[in-house]
Amino acid sequence: MKSETLHRWLTLGANVAVLIGLVFVGLEVRNGSAEVRNSRAAAEAQVAGDLADGFLQLNLATITDSSVARIWDLGLFAPQSLSDVEAVRFSMYMRGVFNQFQRVYQLRRTGLLDEETWILTAREAAWLLDTPGGSAHFAVNDLPESFLRA
Repeated sequence: MKSETLHRWLTLGANVAVLIGLVFVGLEVRNGSAEVRNSRAAAEAQVAGDLADGFLQLNLATITDSSVARIWDLGLFAPQSLSDVEAVRFSMYMRGVFNQFQRVYQLRRTGLLDEETWILTAREAAWLLDTPGGSAHFAVNDLPESFLRA
């Protein structure tokens, strides 16, 4: 009889320990989920900041240097009027801009960028591609097919 009582108490103690363990696991899973959400939010904020900084650097070059602004304007709307050196500068600048667009596209594909930001960026890219200079530039410089379909 004493062994039966002892066995019942041990079984009860084991069951209580299992319940405590399950509660602990549940709390850890919940905390882990919150940490994952916080990490993702931090990553998305970092991505947005990096993208903004990349475009900002390109825009600042245009704003602060009138020769860059002139080459960008002529390159987009009158590319035939650029000298050979200016055409190279325009081409390098256009590559920089489209490298940023590609970063946005890749981030969208991985789910780190929201749809609205992608749509706005894609519209701007499409506008640039439709300018005389954009069309001429990408007639001889390939864009990835997946980017064009997006």
